[in-house]
Amino acid sequence: MKKKESWESSLSEDLPVDVYPCSNGEFLPEKPTDEQHAIMWLANEETENARRRFGMSRRGFVRTAAAMAIGMWAVDSVTGGRWGRYAWAEHDKTNAACDLEWPGAQLNNLPGEFIFDVQSHHIDPGGTWRVTNPDFHAFFTAIWSQAGPLGGLPGVRDDGSVRGFGQGTELDPMENLSRYHYLKELYLDSSTNMCVLSAVPSAPEKQPLTIDEAALTVDTVNELASSTPRCVMHAFVMPNRGSLGTMSESMDSDPAFMAEEFELMERNLLEHPGKIRGWKTYPAWGDVPNASGWYFDDRVGEKFFEQVVLLGDKYGAPKTIAVHKGFALPGFDQRSASPRDIGPSARNFPNVNIIVYHSGYDSETQTAYPGDDKVNSADRGVDSLIKSLRENGWDASKFVPPGLEHGNVPNVYAEIGSTWRSVMRNADQAAHLLGKLITHVGPQRVVWGTDSLWFGSPQSEIVALRAFRFTDEAKELYNLPYGLEGDRFDPRRNAHDSASYMAPHPSVRDWPTDGRAHPERSIRNGIFGRNVAAPYQVNPDAARAMIDCDEVQKIRDSYILNNAVSDPRQGAPYASNQLVGRRTAREVLSDLYNNPWSP
Repeated sequence: MKKKESWESSLSEDLPVDVYPCSNGEFLPEKPTDEQHAIMWLANEETENARRRFGMSRRGFVRTAAAMAIGMWAVDSVTGGRWGRYAWAEHDKTNAACDLEWPGAQLNNLPGEFIFDVQSHHIDPGGTWRVTNPDFHAFFTAIWSQAGPLGGLPGVRDDGSVRGFGQGTELDPMENLSRYHYLKELYLDSSTNMCVLSAVPSAPEKQPLTIDEAALTVDTVNELASSTPRCVMHAFVMPNRGSLGTMSESMDSDPAFMAEEFELMERNLLEHPGKIRGWKTYPAWGDVPNASGWYFDDRVGEKFFEQVVLLGDKYGAPKTIAVHKGFALPGFDQRSASPRDIGPSARNFPNVNIIVYHSGYDSETQTAYPGDDKVNSADRGVDSLIKSLRENGWDASKFVPPGLEHGNVPNVYAEIGSTWRSVMRNADQAAHLLGKLITHVGPQRVVWGTDSLWFGSPQSEIVALRAFRFTDEAKELYNLPYGLEGDRFDPRRNAHDSASYMAPHPSVRDWPTDGRAHPERSIRNGIFGRNVAAPYQVNPDAARAMIDCDEVQKIRDSYILNNAVSDPRQGAPYASNQLVGRRTAREVLSDLYNNPWSP
């Protein structure tokens, strides 16, 4: 018992909802705004009031559902307005925030939820990359504060406040980015059901997580879950490896190691059958900084797509590509970080699914789509992704079935990892991000990712999406009469209203007619995981049925059903509550200057 008390006393006292800028290492965080300062001040004041009223320590209270509620209430109080609100946080502001019922903060899933995180990460702290790629080792140590002493835990933040221990208690700091913490942060400290373990840009011999170690993680998760498929993975492909340091469209020959990369794709499929469900690419990254990027629709990109199709036909592997678009640090080829090539490549290869990581986001303020004449697809940003689709005749409006009002791009999926975390701190921006992606990419094409473990547990992001509501004005602007509660196959119907399913639908095949509500069909639950299930060859209902009874769920149940919180059904008593990463542009630039990424 003494050991347990000592361990618990090392947990941080950080608030569970942290809206201050934070970087995953792929972009420069902006300076905190007055709004963000106001949100954090308000949340902190109400947290202190509430925990005293309940007679709880701060360390205990910040891990309860009520503390999560206070965080979203503070966001809503400061930024909720014309376009978006966090509806569960609406109340008479003279009342205490913690008086709210807050079902969204619980770890167990709400009706219809299948949360499938298609962008998750960890590293192998014992890998040879720490010798063969010392730059990466130093970069991880510096960028992610839980990984080491260069800003690590415990420590003092720039504002003078003390940073708690949380995850950062391993003797070898790099262990805090390990498989163990990946399992804890994703599968125990959040409501996530299933993950795609993705990769970072690097040559094979320098990978911080080799393909074999990634496969071991997949096997470990699934074996712990009694063979329930709760984890699959990407294999990283760098078809521009060995380029001449120019844009690939101007090359007279293939990059030196393109053939080797394509051979490796086939070898990985054969050595890890069933585990690899997609290919991770990073067109902005290459051997020569700032110069050796590539596009999906140039010479290198077209050959890569052809290889994906060939292997898919040969082995039945998913023809799915996950591509980083948007955020671009110094050293990246800024041009090929734009989503300009998504439209033409999707049109030219309609049998290949393209998961656009970050939806092209580049820290820009989110507004309604301003119109084609005001957007350049060669820029970076969500609007540039939409413009790329529109200028190629491949946006959702071109695929509206007869009798419906909303369409879906056949093979492009807008992933919101890091993007949602960035915009959820402003309810109006969150409304425009979701509204225009649903409108222009499709209610069945917006998909969930978080970039965790880099940000710690994604639970606050999950809670924010659960709580988010469009205002009436936003519903009218985006033609979503029920907001995220609308049926993603026909958003004019309410997925939570049994009356929507009393009779056959005149335009939707296989429309349920059982007279029951179908929350699993909502746009919100589509975003959480059901939209992206098909490209990754996952059956969400079968997986959920298995997950409800698997060993990981039993561990989570025993983990949260204890006396550490006032309501044992709601809370994460051992969550780290740490939003990790570099908090200022100066920190990231300093890290990159001293320890540049190396392919």
